[in-house]
Amino acid sequence: MLLDLMLGSLLLLSALLSLHSRNSLKSGIFFVVFGLLSGLLWVRLEAPDVAMVEIVLGSAVTSLLIFKLIATARIKAVKVHRIRKFWAGVISLAFLVYMIPYLLTLRKEQRIEVLVFEKLSMSGVESPVTAVLLNFRGYDTLLEVGVITLAVFGIIALNKGDKVYVWRDPLVQSLSRWILPMTVFFSFYVTYLGTFSVGGAFQGGSLLAGGLIFLSLTGQDVHIGESIKKSLLLLSLLVFCGVGLMYAVTGYGFLVYPLPLSTISIILIELSICLSTALLLYTAYRGKV
Repeated sequence: MLLDLMLGSLLLLSALLSLHSRNSLKSGIFFVVFGLLSGLLWVRLEAPDVAMVEIVLGSAVTSLLIFKLIATARIKAVKVHRIRKFWAGVISLAFLVYMIPYLLTLRKEQRIEVLVFEKLSMSGVESPVTAVLLNFRGYDTLLEVGVITLAVFGIIALNKGDKVYVWRDPLVQSLSRWILPMTVFFSFYVTYLGTFSVGGAFQGGSLLAGGLIFLSLTGQDVHIGESIKKSLLLLSLLVFCGVGLMYAVTGYGFLVYPLPLSTISIILIELSICLSTALLLYTAYRGKV
């Protein structure tokens, strides 16, 4: 209890310092701390799969994007009037007060986790998280993939060819080449693990993206044709929509999997999301395909 209270307090403090720091570099550092603390809190909440994404993506990959932005962009200070901050705080507090009685009086049989476990045998996977993301609310995950894809293509369109920091140390370059194959193996393993335990496509993709970005930091690149890279960027959207349309045409409904084919369908979508997520995050860091 004391540890949770301490982590929660530090999380709130790091968020406030990141938001209100006038120095962009300090703000970025506090954001990294915020991501690490969030990951620890998710571990305490017994959600290690979410913690994995928060630490790898929220702290490592996102921090690299932030520091790259700080180093290459001319950031103008935006002055926000105190009255706006005050009203934003009042509205947030009012919403919290409004929701607390509902959350405290919610009956156990009405909770989402109960409904998920009741229908888990019909999902085709054993992991409740994967069942929710890729079966019960597949529409939401499809839209999330679409938003990430559009955001990265926006980064590519706005790229001005700015130089990025390169760590040209022979030892580090060799280390990055040795680590990448292991990262690829574990990223696919984590993706496959998500069908019946902790893991999943976004976790595996984030892990693979970290290995690719580490390689890029040493001035090296993955030797893949540009057309193949573009195809991989769109792979998850194409596979997701393709599987959904296939079942819609055959009479089951869009993203409604028949039980005998649900497992293989979800694994196929997960593998495509893993590859696309990795390439999308890697491309977002580099700013080009």
